[in-house]
Amino acid sequence: MILLFGFMGLGMLVHSVLGKYKLVDQAVHLFNKFIYYILLPAVYFDIFARRGIVVADLSIAMTCLIYILVSFAVLFKIPTLKGEPEVRYGSIIISTFQNNVFLGFPVLLLLYGNIDAAATYSLITFIFNVLVPGLIGRRGENLVVKILKLPIIYGFAGGILIHYGVPSIYPYLAPILTPTHSMLSYGAIFILGYTIPLTMKYIFVYKPQFLTVTFWRFLASPLIHYALLHVFPMPSLYQAEIMVLSIMPPAVFNTVIARIYGWKPEFTASTTFVLTMASMAIVVGILFLGG
Repeated sequence: MILLFGFMGLGMLVHSVLGKYKLVDQAVHLFNKFIYYILLPAVYFDIFARRGIVVADLSIAMTCLIYILVSFAVLFKIPTLKGEPEVRYGSIIISTFQNNVFLGFPVLLLLYGNIDAAATYSLITFIFNVLVPGLIGRRGENLVVKILKLPIIYGFAGGILIHYGVPSIYPYLAPILTPTHSMLSYGAIFILGYTIPLTMKYIFVYKPQFLTVTFWRFLASPLIHYALLHVFPMPSLYQAEIMVLSIMPPAVFNTVIARIYGWKPEFTASTTFVLTMASMAIVVGILFLGG
């Protein structure tokens, strides 16, 4: 846990002290691309080349899909989110889509040394995190093309091909792929620390929306997931992974989405920062109680 906090703090420190230098910022940006386009697909490739698709993946997929549908159905009806459309849409997006990869994966690897369930859950979340804002924003974009550009799609597909096509070569690939999990874990948490905006200003401007997002992320989300896990059976380890993901803060990617569609990115950034700090405190509490 100390290493996790250390890498996140290092990212914040590098951004605050050296981020103003173009060369440093470009280097971190390049590292971010390495994580997103190389490490993340490699981890997905490893997971699905090793285990393929299991029965529990259907339960994970249904849990994720129903959670997203329930979130949008309820959040669109909440009175505190019925003001400015820009704030409303931004609030709904950050309430629904949590930080599975850049915080969830490192935390799960620390807690359980496993992200098998999280990989399936995050694959679906990634797709809907691109699809839903595109539908709401109505930009006339080719959403299928955008989804097909997600690198994890190819890591997933490649892993499936190996597992069911030529499984005999996986033992030779495993020693190369296994270290990518730790590299993703600490690299992702460093990037999170570097990219997350250190500001609280806009949560006071949009206090009702901030409180609604906080309520959804830390109370409604885990309760909905807990209920769904009693409907869709899966191994206890997978249940634990999904529950940890359910209390993760909004994904940093949501701020990118909000900036693209003009959905008050300043507010989404402020909320993401505060709730990320809160989530880290919750994780510390889980570790303390658990051990």
